[in-house]
Amino acid sequence: MTDKPDYRALSAELDELLTKLQSGELTIDEAVPAYERGLKLVKELETYLKTAENTVKKLTPKRPE
Repeated sequence: MTDKPDYRALSAELDELLTKLQSGELTIDEAVPAYERGLKLVKELETYLKTAENTVKKLTPKRPE
């Protein structure tokens, strides 16, 4: 079984990266990989949200029109 980070952990990591990137204190050699990691985190978070949305749709009874 894989221990996959949860939404909050990924979101916290993204927030931390954003803070570092916005501070201007990273060198270009540090900023580029941080930016790449941030893009990966955004995609993972979008996947989490899409999965949650699909689950809610499945669980929500359809209303007659």
